[in-house]
Formats: sequence, C-alpha cells, structure tokens
Amino acid sequence: MNAVFEQLRRHERALLVSCGLLLLFGFLYALTVSPQAAARMGYESTFNLALRHGALALVGALAIVGVSFLPPVAVRRGGVILLVGALAMLAVVLIVGHEAKGAQRWLRVAGLSMQPSEFVKPALVIAMAWMLASGVTQRNFPGVALACGLYGITAALLVPQPDYGQTALLALVLGAMLIAAGAPWRFFAGGALIASAGGLLAYNFVSHVRSRIDLFFSAENKGFQVTKALEAIQNGGPLGRGPGEGTVKVSLPDAHADFVYAAATEEFGWLASLGFIGLYAAIAWFGLRRASRLVDPFQQFAASGLIMLFTLQAAIHVAVNMSMAPAKGITLPLVSYGGSAMIGSALTIGLAFALLRERSGAFLHDRTQA
Repeated sequence: MNAVFEQLRRHERALLVSCGLLLLFGFLYALTVSPQAAARMGYESTFNLALRHGALALVGALAIVGVSFLPPVAVRRGGVILLVGALAMLAVVLIVGHEAKGAQRWLRVAGLSMQPSEFVKPALVIAMAWMLASGVTQRNFPGVALACGLYGITAALLVPQPDYGQTALLALVLGAMLIAAGAPWRFFAGGALIASAGGLLAYNFVSHVRSRIDLFFSAENKGFQVTKALEAIQNGGPLGRGPGEGTVKVSLPDAHADFVYAAATEEFGWLASLGFIGLYAAIAWFGLRRASRLVDPFQQFAASGLIMLFTLQAAIHVAVNMSMAPAKGITLPLVSYGGSAMIGSALTIGLAFALLRERSGAFLHDRTQA
C-alpha cells in the first residue's frame, strides 16, 4: 500500500483532485436524476441508474489509478494493441451492431452493450503520437502521413455508423498534434479541404445532419432537446433550484448523458457550472503545461493529445448544451452515464497520467521549477 501512495505522490495533484471531483459530482448528480431516468429506461428500482453509475465511477477510478502506473513503453504497446482491437470491433459494428436512435454504434455481448468508438479514441491518439514522434526522430520517416492515414481509416469506420461527432473530435485532436509536431501546412490545407467537402456532402445527402445544422442556425427552433437544455440552464439561475428539484430533466431524454451539463446546471446553478468548467480547464492547464516539459517526443505528443481529447470533448459537450455548436451526441467525460463512455474517459486520462508521472529524466527541468 505504501508503494501505491508513493506512486500517486508522483502525479500532478491538481489533475488527480480534478478527476476525483468530476467522478464525485457525476455520482451525486446520478442520484438526483436517477428516478426519472430509471423510469424512462424501464429499470425496476428507482435508484438503479445511480447504483450503476456509482459502480462505473468506482471502476473508472480504479482504471485511472491502475493505468497511470504503466511505463511509457507499455502505454505505446498497449495503445497500438487496443487500436487494432477497437478498429476490428468498429468494423464488426457496421455488420452486426445494435441500432438505436438511428445510429448503429453498439455491440451487444451477453446482454451488455459496448461502444467501440469510446475505446478507439485514446488508442488512436497514442498510435498517431508514435508515428509523429518517429517522424521527428527518424529522418525520412513519413510520420505525419501515417498519422493522417490512421485517422482516415478510423474516420472511414465511424462515418457509416454514423458518428460525425467523434469523427470531428478526433480531427480537432489530430490538428492540435500536427501543430505540436511542426507538420507542413499543406497537411492542414488538405485536411481543411477534405473536411469542407465531407461536410457539404453530409449536409446535402444525410438528412439528420442537415436537420441538426439547420436547427443550429435557426433563430426560432433549436430542436426539442437543445430547447429543453437552454430552458434548464435558464431556470438554474446563479444558485440553482436545488438538488433533485430540476423539472426539465423529466422531459429531457438524455438528461443523464448527452445533456447532463444543462440538467445539472438547473439544479446546481450557473456558479456551480462555472466551477464545473473550471475543473476541465485545470486539467487542460496543468496537463498541457506538464506535457510541454517532457523530454521524449512520443510521450510529449501522446500526453498532450490525450489531454486535448479529454478536455475538447468536455468543451464540445458544453457548447452543444448551450446551443453554441450543432447537436452531436457527445458525453461529458467522467460525468455522463454510460459504461463505455466512463471506461473510455478513464483510460484516456489514466494513460495521460502514466506519461505525466514524475520519473527520473522524464522532464526538462525539476518539478519545483515549473
């Protein structure tokens, strides 16, 4: 046990505390939303969802701590192995996946549902970081091209599901990693052209994409869920209506998942929601600052990419809830209900911790000088 605490001491405390508070808040809010959500989902027990979420939060916490002890070489190898497995599962999803709400994104095994895209995200970041680092350290190695190729393969499996939200999120993370790696601007220009062409094709030929974009730009009709989310945020006021006193969550189908930020703001208020955002901002600040001091290029690219993945997902979730971005079906890391989402988020931040952990010779200068 002493060895475990000694290892934890080598982590950035602000990151650990922020993640712990996110897990705790997610469970507390699950308690307040559980009666309504459990009834909609057909659970017999009123607090079934809260108990499930509590168990998932515990598994997530253990996953974060356990994965954070991995050495960098295990992170790289494990990430590549996970990517191969996750891509294979994404291919299987397109053939025999379970369909819900117009999307085919889940695999059902022994009565349990799993969303492979949640696991492919951190694995892809690690694999792309390896390619980019190899391009930096090895002359004539096409690291940037290979990283973009890995993203292209993943996108080709995500788009048919369809899952445009995760595809866009991973594109943003790849862009940030390319900037960090000093990639030539022609890759950004090419990526922008491909993204623009893909967006136009999706708008013209995919009805639900066109509908969501039209609703986003509409001044009168934002769609049912986004309208309810805005109503919840407005009802919250500075201090909120009180835990369990929210009314919008009764009619908001995804109040426990894709719109958990809005539903929670109604009960806990704007001030609490700003503090909530502050936790993700702290993870971004301390994580990226620490990553910038890593000596090894792979560790630097992978750690910063994982932190960007984690915090950009949170930013998109909040933006959708506040009608600042089209609805995408993006969960809030470590807070939203869902087994795949919880474990995927835990793996993402746990792998980042493994690379950011204090180790001899890992950083440019001593921690006390940061």
